Amino acid sequence: MMRSACYGKAAGGLFLVWLFLPIAPNVFAVVSELPATSQECLACHNDPDLKKEIGGGRYASLLVEPADLIQSAHKELACAECHGGIPEGSHAETPQPVRCSACHLKPHENVPDSAHANLGGIGPSANCIACHGSHRIQKIAADGNVSLCASCHGRQAKHMAAGIHAGSRGEKTRHLPTCATCHNTAHAVKSHRDPVSPTHRSQIHETCARCHADPKVIAEEQITRPRAVALFVQSIHGQAILQKGNLTAATCTDCHGAHEIRRAADPASGVFKQNVAVTCKQCHDDVASQFQDSVHGRAVSHGVFAAPTCTDCHGEHGITATRAPGSRVAPLTVSKTCAACHEAVRVVEEFGLAPRRAGTFFESFHGLAARGGSPVVANCASCHGTHNIQPSSDPRSTVNPMNLSRTCGQCHRGAGIQLASARIHVAPGFGEHPWVTLVRQIYLVIIFVTIGGMSLHNGLDFLVHLRERWRTEGQQEDEPRVPPEVARRLFERLTLNERIQHVTLFATFTILVITGFALKFPDAWWARPLVWIESGYAVRAWLHRIAGVLMTLAAGYHLAYLFGTQRGRAQFRLMQPCRRDVGEAWEMVTFNLGLRPHRPRFHRFTYVEKLEYWAVMWGTVVMAGTGFIMCLQTIVLKRWPLLVIDLASVVHYYEAWLATLAVLVWHFYSVIFRPDIYPMSQVWLTGKITGEQMAKDHAAELEETLAAETVLSSLPGDKKAEPRVSI
Repeated sequence: MMRSACYGKAAGGLFLVWLFLPIAPNVFAVVSELPATSQECLACHNDPDLKKEIGGGRYASLLVEPADLIQSAHKELACAECHGGIPEGSHAETPQPVRCSACHLKPHENVPDSAHANLGGIGPSANCIACHGSHRIQKIAADGNVSLCASCHGRQAKHMAAGIHAGSRGEKTRHLPTCATCHNTAHAVKSHRDPVSPTHRSQIHETCARCHADPKVIAEEQITRPRAVALFVQSIHGQAILQKGNLTAATCTDCHGAHEIRRAADPASGVFKQNVAVTCKQCHDDVASQFQDSVHGRAVSHGVFAAPTCTDCHGEHGITATRAPGSRVAPLTVSKTCAACHEAVRVVEEFGLAPRRAGTFFESFHGLAARGGSPVVANCASCHGTHNIQPSSDPRSTVNPMNLSRTCGQCHRGAGIQLASARIHVAPGFGEHPWVTLVRQIYLVIIFVTIGGMSLHNGLDFLVHLRERWRTEGQQEDEPRVPPEVARRLFERLTLNERIQHVTLFATFTILVITGFALKFPDAWWARPLVWIESGYAVRAWLHRIAGVLMTLAAGYHLAYLFGTQRGRAQFRLMQPCRRDVGEAWEMVTFNLGLRPHRPRFHRFTYVEKLEYWAVMWGTVVMAGTGFIMCLQTIVLKRWPLLVIDLASVVHYYEAWLATLAVLVWHFYSVIFRPDIYPMSQVWLTGKITGEQMAKDHAAELEETLAAETVLSSLPGDKKAEPRVSI
């Protein structure tokens, strides 16, 4: 037994020797790499017997591992260079405290003013040792090693390691931030509560801009939001912080997080689509709660990412106030924001949405007014709500049939009941009432036939006038010659009163045409000045209404003039249509076709002038009547259904086209574009017409006038009177 025990001890000893042999050269190699004086210190401070004696007691700091020194940033320095005042050989006196400031003066000066002041105790270098260690001196590596900070800030370091800024740190070319990147420097770290700290709420956007606004970093890291910081500075959140000093406004870290910043595609990210509403809810609790319960919010929560969330409507970084001109949810633009989804074919087909909702809105009165710049007209949000949007089948929906009268009544007080029973999203040929469609078709036929006939008539007349104008002087003329003294005379065609009426009609009609069609075509170049003027669309609307009232008053005055004055009654009798007009029209057409040698001999008013006059009378009545119906729509809707306004609108619109085209094709040809009158007849300015022109256009009237003058000249002097139409 004794012999077996001896053999066992010998075997154990040989095993320890075998185990020590591979390690010993490495230990000796490590020690040999240190300066000679440091090797002398380690003779005691790494003595195994000393280790057993001290253990883990209060003097454990006296022990030094060679590996700590060789891996230290100070491995080239001898122990005595930091531990000054140590006598040679063994010593019992405590050496002077290490003073890192002897070499690292500038960093040491910054530490007392930082958030890490007095971090490691009261020693002169206690702060340094607390972060960098005592013998294995470490520094924050350029590749983002945050192990030093992690010793105290473990939770933050763990979050950062899980975020996007910690990815692939072995790649030296990456521009990934470390603790020191955001917290300024390692030695001048300020509390996030300090206004000068780069992590203070007023400075965070500038800290993020160091990378996210640097073109080089953006290009090399392929950052997909290169203007994120610039947009934030211009946003309502950025302006609240920068201009108003409101530090409760959201900044970068409120949405993206401070340390655990993740990609937007990461389900754990605060800006992941399903989490956006929760993130916004931190500040906007009421509206976010409404959204989460809305049809959009429920769809997003179920993973339907085609549905919108907060950032889809309000934007991501460049969020502006709801009333700001550039806001995506401003009254003038919110409908376009809604249309981005509700007019998208894929979205409509995939989710079974009602088609053409946005398109029919933009073609309606509300949509046209919004396109024209009206900030007060109803938009999508006015009827459907903003954050609390529900399907129309939901009793909570503002467009549910039970709630529609109240919704419409917000703007049309007392008219909501009539509107609740009407279809709203309609357009020509899409869901409109059959009567409206019928009236539109009738008007289209009338416009085609009327304007087409006028164009054909004037085209033939134009060619005849060109032929006459190009005749040689020696060729016989169709019209009889007028004596020179008669040709040079001026005959009164319009009195001053009549010219004023004509100018009033011309001015109001022109304003009505421009301001009226500007509603239907707000994007046209000629309509833009009305939008550019201050209060843009309101100016258009009021100009149109004022011109309409003035034209109506002018029409009333004209009626009083016709039946209240002798000349008016005489003019009215001569303006009445008669059988002779039909004959003269036929004669004129056959002359233009070359089937007659001479023009008809017209009296005071030709069939062309009578047609114009009665068209104006008819058009004024129709336009004034339908115009007042649309202007007073709330009053109308209290008594009649929406169909009345729809009919008035279609009649008003197409009657405007008929009147405008008739003036351009019929009247302007007679007074401007006719070759023998071009560039313009002066009658509407001077009220006079020459005998030569009168012989061509009103030959029968000229003969009657001259005959009357002959009769008057033969009477005794006391019975003569001034001729009615001559001067």
